[in-house]
Amino acid sequence: MAKEKSSFSVRKQYLAVSTALASGAAGGTLFALLGLPMPWLLGAICGAAIPAMAGVHIEVPSWLRNIILVVIGLMIGSGIHHNSLANISRWPITMAGVTVYVAVVIATIYHFLRRVAGFDPVTAYFAASPGGILMMTTLGGAFGGRERSIALTHAVRVVMVLFTIVLGYHLMFGEGGAASSGNSLVSQLTWWQIGLWGVIGAIGWIVGRLLHFPAAAMLGPFLLIAIVQLLGFVLPPLPVLPLLVAEVVIGSGIGSDFAGVKIRELVHGMALACLVTLWMLALSLIFSLALQPLTGLPVDTLFLAFSPGGLTGISLVALALEIDPAFVTAHNLLRVVLILFASPLVFKAINKKGPSRHVRGKRK
Repeated sequence: MAKEKSSFSVRKQYLAVSTALASGAAGGTLFALLGLPMPWLLGAICGAAIPAMAGVHIEVPSWLRNIILVVIGLMIGSGIHHNSLANISRWPITMAGVTVYVAVVIATIYHFLRRVAGFDPVTAYFAASPGGILMMTTLGGAFGGRERSIALTHAVRVVMVLFTIVLGYHLMFGEGGAASSGNSLVSQLTWWQIGLWGVIGAIGWIVGRLLHFPAAAMLGPFLLIAIVQLLGFVLPPLPVLPLLVAEVVIGSGIGSDFAGVKIRELVHGMALACLVTLWMLALSLIFSLALQPLTGLPVDTLFLAFSPGGLTGISLVALALEIDPAFVTAHNLLRVVLILFASPLVFKAINKKGPSRHVRGKRK
């Protein structure tokens, strides 16, 4: 009997994963046929969100996401060489800008969600903090906030930022394909070269976990391959196909975050999240324009570095659009780390009452 239950559970999970990836791939294919920019990411988000909102159980398991994050980390790190760090002396200025940006975003959006949307203090604070969806929802719930509202606000924010950036870049510059780098689509690597990339990725992942990096599966391999490259070891370039697969998997995962969301709830959540997201992007542009004369860096690079579209999603966009992925990833990582460590401390300081004792089952 136990074996039958276990077998049924495995089949159920396999079906959920297969449905998520198939829906994402179908959405990506449709977007590609329509000639839309970054079709495998944006199309996968839409494709997976449809069955998720319809009540179909879909999921992209953490182990699969982590494997994909290793691939993304390797691809970002492989682009780092001595020339790509020529502007590193200007990073302290831009990173200080990120710190101020985070403070302004949280303060202004918190007051908006409190006064206009009527959110309670806990829900407003963690919905206003542009960190990871899972982390902000978990922390907000622990303090007594409405987890559903926090999660929906962040999910819509991530999707809107990615769509706005990709479509805007496409309209302005006519670019936005995932295979614009000139690398071959399929692998030209030998088996030992594939194995070498795999070993570096696995070691980087382990090191990232040991050092307790956020998004360790991506940042560990990213740092390790960057060190290897900077030491002068030349590795064969990775093909584009892994990036396309990564876009489908990550997009399907983002789409699955809309599980159980009703149309009416989505419309109301989107109205609030749209205003929040537009304000965040406006601040990103303001900070980018202000820092451009001080740093001499391109506005599009600064804008992407300040855009709160999720660490993984923004890194993928930087890779696909070839906008200094190392710079963009480093600054988005700083934003996530700042929020991850500072948000609970700041909230405790301004909310002397401490965590709420609301019954979790009563939260909406």
